[in-house]
Amino acid sequence: MAKIMLLDANSLAYRAFFALPTDMATASGQVTNAVFGFTSMLVNLLKDHRPDGLAAAFDRPEPTFRHAMVDDYKAGRAAAPDILRQQMGLVRQVVETLKIPLLEVPGYEADDIVATLATEARDRGEDVIIVTGDRDAFQLVEDPHVRVLYNRRGVSDYILLDEAGVVDRTGVTPQKYPEYAALRGDPSDNLPGVPGVGAKTAAKLLNQHGDLDGVFANLDGYTPKLRQNLGEHEERVRKNATATPLVRDVRLDCEVTDLRMGGWDVDEIRDLFNFLEFRTLWDRLVDAVGIEEGDGSEAAEVESFEVEVTRATSPDDAVALIDGLASRAEPLGAALAWAGLEGRTDVMGLALAGDGSSATWLDASMLDDPAVSLALGRLVGPGGPPLNAHRAKDLMRGLNRHDVEVRSLDLDTAVAAYLVDPGEGTYDLEQLSARYAGIELRSPDAPPAGQLDLDGSAPDVAMEASRRAAAVALLVPPLGDALEARGLRPLYDDIERPLVPVLARMEKVGVRVDDVYLRSLVTGLTEEVHALDAEIQELAGHPFLVNSTKQLRTVLFDEL
Repeated sequence: MAKIMLLDANSLAYRAFFALPTDMATASGQVTNAVFGFTSMLVNLLKDHRPDGLAAAFDRPEPTFRHAMVDDYKAGRAAAPDILRQQMGLVRQVVETLKIPLLEVPGYEADDIVATLATEARDRGEDVIIVTGDRDAFQLVEDPHVRVLYNRRGVSDYILLDEAGVVDRTGVTPQKYPEYAALRGDPSDNLPGVPGVGAKTAAKLLNQHGDLDGVFANLDGYTPKLRQNLGEHEERVRKNATATPLVRDVRLDCEVTDLRMGGWDVDEIRDLFNFLEFRTLWDRLVDAVGIEEGDGSEAAEVESFEVEVTRATSPDDAVALIDGLASRAEPLGAALAWAGLEGRTDVMGLALAGDGSSATWLDASMLDDPAVSLALGRLVGPGGPPLNAHRAKDLMRGLNRHDVEVRSLDLDTAVAAYLVDPGEGTYDLEQLSARYAGIELRSPDAPPAGQLDLDGSAPDVAMEASRRAAAVALLVPPLGDALEARGLRPLYDDIERPLVPVLARMEKVGVRVDDVYLRSLVTGLTEEVHALDAEIQELAGHPFLVNSTKQLRTVLFDEL
């Protein structure tokens, strides 16, 4: 016996859009909250239920037969936001790339297609799980074969309903659900119900009288107000009842036996996920459907790059190299080499890169030379070429130890990456270089991350710092474009960038605090807490530990 899963794709995409923040977007500015949420749901469904057959049904934009039956059908529904409509093409692309049968029929809704396939599968003795956020699908539930996996909210809150589950949730059996919806009304479809008849009253009436005919045949047995409301709105309810049943015989180009996912092109899937920047979803998909490493499930490749390093051999040489960089007036990437923890240990040297293939190295002894410091101050001072760095605050503090003040900061790649994707969590230069510039920051000669350099083959500090400076130079264009695409450049230029030197100075000089006031504040708060604790125990009538959740629960819910 096969397990068939049928997706109401529009319903799920809609739920995903409103569950996830609209600032989820790719580096190019493409908003992806709906397509990410839909794909995340899909991956979880594949992993948790392992269906044998799968299909995704979509609504079409043109009117359906229900619009002809009910003049104002769905007329009150607000138009989908533009950024949701823009993502529906991507949702469809995910479905098509995963080789999931995609079904749509002019004149019908997605849940009519689902109803047709569910009925066919039931008749074949197959088990069906309908995944939707639309309650109309409750009418399709039929033990033992057809159940609804109802999305209550978000992208992960589901409940699996059989016939008893539908009764528990609505008060009526699945067979009575269309008339129940007609009486109660369905605001999402602009089907107004009877005033004063909510879910409980609708269920009670149908359970007492069997169907709508029985409900309207017994008006004399109701309260005057209910009798009046039902009588005045019978025509409306009858019209609703023509629209609420789902169609179970839509002509489709496929049968249940055709609903098979597979035969996909792994490279095509990986390319789409890379384009959408679904890094974590790729790993989850691989786990869910069992893609083998040999199928091409490895992470997207990044290119190794080489940097030619010019090392200053004397203070005069250093001044000449610095002046040469200044005369070109091109943006620079900068990176310091540290003896240990970045920003907290001695500076071992500075690398400056005008592009992604070459860099200039000045070791710490050069930085201490007055002429070099003066030339460097001119380079990074007002009027110097735009300076870019990763975590520029540390760069500013490090150079300040050598009497050099950075005044020409353009892009701090760490801050920019945070603005572009505030939910990422970490903004390591190595990860950002791979993601936005497609380069492998770690030198081919470097030992693997976390492994000691036991044979001394790792590149020296000058090469490592130069690679970092060059990587920063390569990151500036894509991160700058991402800021522009999201409309975040003013936020960066007007607020974030001016804050960097302020924070650097704060870290250097510290923050003055009034320790006398703080101690008095602690004393006052402590006395107030003790007084409140005594008052609470007096109200309770006996001493107990207020900070104990268990004891407090007993006092609040058992004793008071």
